[in-house]
Amino acid sequence: MIQTQDGWPQPYQLLDARPYWEGLAAGLLKYQRCGGCGQAVWPAHSFCPHCSSDKLAWEVSAGRGKLYSFSTVMRGPTPAFAAIAPYTVGFVEMDEGYFLFTQIEDPPEMLKIGSDVQARMIERGGQKLPVFTSA
Repeated sequence: MIQTQDGWPQPYQLLDARPYWEGLAAGLLKYQRCGGCGQAVWPAHSFCPHCSSDKLAWEVSAGRGKLYSFSTVMRGPTPAFAAIAPYTVGFVEMDEGYFLFTQIEDPPEMLKIGSDVQARMIERGGQKLPVFTSA
């Protein structure tokens, strides 16, 4: 992981996922869909993990889904994350049919598995990232 001047770790951007990161920079949440079987694909792949097709296309997500699971982190792993602890992370089952691991902004006592959530973009270390809150 690369760290920026303000201490936020930056993810290693794999080539298969370049359209995802470019989308985030433009304020868009993107994922892949297979032209062979129609399944949503995430994380990014060169071939569909469902049917092995190489007919993957990038689509823009509406940024809505349901909270699938969550956990509250009491001690951050880096100084930047420690500064915002406690914070909540979890999996969102996106309306398009894939799961995204992300930060959840609502207080943990307000969260309920299966509740509707909506993405919004934040910036950390010069990188736009999606976080979710109750819809």
